[in-house]
Amino acid sequence: MILNRRGFLSLTAVAGGTLVVGCGSSAPQHTGSALGDDALAKVLPAHVPVEFAKPDLPGVNGSAPGYLTFPDKLVAAVGDKPLSGGEVTAMTPAFWPVPPGLGENSYYDAVNARLGGVVRFDLVQGSDYQAKLAAMMAAKQVPEMTVMPTFTIPPRFGEGVGEVFRDLTDFLAGDKVKDYPLLANIPTDAWHQCVYSGRLYGVPFPDRPFPEALFYRSDLFAQLGVQPPKSADEFAALCKQINDPARNRWAVGDVFRSVVRIFGDPGDWSRDASGKVVNKIETEAYAEAVRFTRSLYAAGYVHPDIVAGNTTRLKELFAGGQMLIYQDGLGAWREALAQQRPINPNFGMDLFPLFAADGGTPTYPVSPPTAMVTLIRKDVPDDRVRELLRVANFAAAPIGTEEHFLLRYGTEGKHSARGAGGAPDLNELGRREITLTYNFIAGPPDAIVETQYPDYVRSLHGWLADAYQHQVKPPTFGLRIEEPAEFSKLPKQFEDRTNDVLRGRTPVEDVGKLAEDWRKAGGDELRAFYDKALSDAGR
Repeated sequence: MILNRRGFLSLTAVAGGTLVVGCGSSAPQHTGSALGDDALAKVLPAHVPVEFAKPDLPGVNGSAPGYLTFPDKLVAAVGDKPLSGGEVTAMTPAFWPVPPGLGENSYYDAVNARLGGVVRFDLVQGSDYQAKLAAMMAAKQVPEMTVMPTFTIPPRFGEGVGEVFRDLTDFLAGDKVKDYPLLANIPTDAWHQCVYSGRLYGVPFPDRPFPEALFYRSDLFAQLGVQPPKSADEFAALCKQINDPARNRWAVGDVFRSVVRIFGDPGDWSRDASGKVVNKIETEAYAEAVRFTRSLYAAGYVHPDIVAGNTTRLKELFAGGQMLIYQDGLGAWREALAQQRPINPNFGMDLFPLFAADGGTPTYPVSPPTAMVTLIRKDVPDDRVRELLRVANFAAAPIGTEEHFLLRYGTEGKHSARGAGGAPDLNELGRREITLTYNFIAGPPDAIVETQYPDYVRSLHGWLADAYQHQVKPPTFGLRIEEPAEFSKLPKQFEDRTNDVLRGRTPVEDVGKLAEDWRKAGGDELRAFYDKALSDAGR
């Protein structure tokens, strides 16, 4: 499982865990679409930043600000109650046990009182969400507000989105979004994933553009007297030094995707020096990453669970010191601290600073910074759309506001109490009743607000500030591209074939055949689609 900055299942995990490649049929009918910069600009909302609490550590180059102390005085960012009574129906995923429902949940009572109406949630377990969402959309029987994780968006969604959901362009495009100031505070890049068929259909829940990174046990590194590496050679030497199976300690878990970035991953699609569009699997960076990761497996540095293909215990193995390095979403950090610090105050984890294989300047090809999209049912009338958008505006309240505090920590003194650094801490009632429900409807810009862990705030702030300096936006970034449906089967196939090489089930020399076979299986046709999409967008 990959957790992102919000601490829930990363919605980029599915894409991040596979290659963006496709499969062609004998007679493909390419029905995908792409929307370029100019067309996007006409439908995207204006960006009007607001700030209610000055950060202790300001953002750098667009990175997240950090807060070492939680704001003491909170501001009411939303004056009037968003709702005028009645009930709103909404569906959101739950990546945790479902809390008590309406009538049995004082947190719901408190938030609904502030909203001026009742939000009735249909909470669906994350593992079941995609199937239920597909069935409801097929029957055109969706609630007024549907939260759609980006990994659940089906192929060719743009072709039928207008049959189920409301076009929001005329409510939010350009300066129209200023009617909802907290939605206008959401950065422009996060809105790209809300555009389908040239129109704006949703409200985003922003995410970081860095899907994952390499974590290490900083406390155990200190005990062993070792430091993070600055090159691939240093990484291999580090693994050799810390690997000790006799003491039930292995160097690494699953690290392959991060290794691809270390070797210069240009992104899922890029143009080479001649201008040709190439897929990641065709690059030398990918081939070198396969060879290097294969060497870690061959040397016995990879934990046996990972060798066997079992990734269910990654966090447990890392927390127990049986695996000292692994890749995960950035939100896994906060989750681990919350679980481990109460039982082991010295528990330490950190992120490897970005580094390149040759010790030179690293790069990180970023992903669209959107975790979820909230859509409104098609038959909802205009006045009701505005009311629901006011609910989304409320949900997007940032740190320093009463709304942000209420949604995340409930009623102070009842669901939570202030602790170290003024940080709110949920009590037993809060932990039982509060999950990310209202919050998923929309979200504020990225900020590091875990003031109870000042070491974490400082370290993550510094890592992000550095990562933003080394970010690379692939040619597809910012374009709304929907691949043709027939190119949907190769990701898993070629992930499996790559894993066969990594684990020694097929010769490492077969790495060259991966790209060759991908081309024959439909990659060349998919390349032609992307070439046209990029060319049409002037890229």
